[in-house]
Amino acid sequence: MKVLLFVCILILIQSVSLAKLIIADTIGQEKIARNLAFNLTPARSVEIKPAKVADALRDLRQGKINLMLCSYRLDSKQRRQLKVNCYRYALDPLLFVVNSATKINNLPKSKLQKVLAGEIITWKPLGGEAYSINLAIAKDDQPGIKTLHAKFMKKSAIKAKYLEVTNAKGIAVLASVKPGFLGVCGFTNLPLAAKALSVNGVAPSMANIRAGNYKPVSEYWVWVSDRKEHKKTLEYKATLEFVQLLRDRKIIKFIESCGFLSNAK
Repeated sequence: MKVLLFVCILILIQSVSLAKLIIADTIGQEKIARNLAFNLTPARSVEIKPAKVADALRDLRQGKINLMLCSYRLDSKQRRQLKVNCYRYALDPLLFVVNSATKINNLPKSKLQKVLAGEIITWKPLGGEAYSINLAIAKDDQPGIKTLHAKFMKKSAIKAKYLEVTNAKGIAVLASVKPGFLGVCGFTNLPLAAKALSVNGVAPSMANIRAGNYKPVSEYWVWVSDRKEHKKTLEYKATLEFVQLLRDRKIIKFIESCGFLSNAK
């Protein structure tokens, strides 16, 4: 009898360790999802599949997937109706970077949009000198660029002439040496010779970004089913461990190394 009980316990432990996580990725962040899954203890098999939000939500509610990565915020009423819990794990701020010597510290969103639309080409209409704006934008696959189109340009095309720069650090370097420069990029640590502009009077400080006061920011969330029948599955324990990892210091550093701002304060 004891031998049989011991065997049953071993089978149960093995089943938990082999519980497979199925993740729907609606925002193209497989790298972050795999890194989180890799750090689960014990290790588990993980399947990450690209999906549209509507399809992923349907599968989550039906128990076909364990969690989904999403950029949409749900309020408490929506969460109760859909029976899902949401956990924010990263933010993707859009920064407008200039040389520290530039007298301008703040610009309205409307004027920045006109710069990107090619309607304003010198600093004079912005309160500066009459010389040309040297515009540079981080590449499409870099943090901040999705926020640029989704939150700032509202899917409008960028018509201004600009230099495409590899990443946010490259933008910061250019700003530190070019007085007439305006860089568009994701979150980065700026050198003393560069600064980020306030938008509509709100500075892109960490406090303002996390509080939602600075508006050009995309949020990234993990959605998990809150249905009672799903909580009884072996995969649900692994799902909760996945969510708990979002607060792990090592994971926070990894998220920030990807160019995002972690949700941790």
